[in-house]
Amino acid sequence: MSSNFLDYLKIFCKSGDGGAGQIHFLKNRRSKRSLPDGGNGGNGGNIIIKGNKQLKSLNTLKHKKHNMAENGSIGGSNWKNGSNGKDLLIEVPLVTTIKDINNNILLNIHKHNQTKRLFKGGKGGKGNSDSTFRSKLDLNGSPGKSKWLILEFIIYAEVGIIGFPNSGKSTLISKLAARNTEIKYYPFPTTLSNIGIVKSYTFIILEFTGIVNIFKHTKYNKVILIIISVDSKNILQEYNIILKELKHYNNSLLFKKTILLISKSDLLNVKKIIIHKLPTQEKTFFLSFFNPKEMKKIKKILSNHLK
Repeated sequence: MSSNFLDYLKIFCKSGDGGAGQIHFLKNRRSKRSLPDGGNGGNGGNIIIKGNKQLKSLNTLKHKKHNMAENGSIGGSNWKNGSNGKDLLIEVPLVTTIKDINNNILLNIHKHNQTKRLFKGGKGGKGNSDSTFRSKLDLNGSPGKSKWLILEFIIYAEVGIIGFPNSGKSTLISKLAARNTEIKYYPFPTTLSNIGIVKSYTFIILEFTGIVNIFKHTKYNKVILIIISVDSKNILQEYNIILKELKHYNNSLLFKKTILLISKSDLLNVKKIIIHKLPTQEKTFFLSFFNPKEMKKIKKILSNHLK
């Protein structure tokens, strides 16, 4: 179980600069003429993007906002060329899109170990021993390419859990995955979410909001589970607001299999009290997080809906 996965990140990337060429002359004892023996500069390192199926978020990159490949070394005397700069490898989870700040798509990574060059390193400058060397203008290596980039990661989750804050989403996912997850109560929706795996099914927790960075993950959901707490002031109103937000983001989401889950049912003495307040178009289930039988039942219901 990983908590607070990051699905949107802005980073700076720069490929390495080409190293400068060298002007040097080797004195010839037998001749008054000196031989040009200055070596070429090394090429700058590339920025390489690689898909890694083990990564489940962009968290590994959030503490390194500036990513720069190594510069090429300058050329030396005695026809010695400078060494090429090392490439910088950036690993991202599968289904990551890399864009520039104008939202132009530069790369899409979908496969494990898929490797693509994002930025090529600068070319090394020419030394005066190079047959194509013409003037000192050839000495300077070309600069690397640099840009601020936007990384967006979309999770392939079969079940999406959507609800208002404090409806029990974090508790539900921790119970379904049978492992502890850090449960936080946010006064406002957040772009950070929790994910858990249940018998090969991935459950993604989506804080209710109209923010695209959250609802974009519902694209690949087979089942959408709407969770509303039994102590809600107006269950039907919350349900309709969630449907409205889903429709606003993508109308096709309304045609997915949907389950309505009324959480914290242990707070009710008689469930029939709120039956008349529930929507009639969805399958509705009551759930107490403290009842193992009900948790097992929800797992089975989800499993059947995914078949």
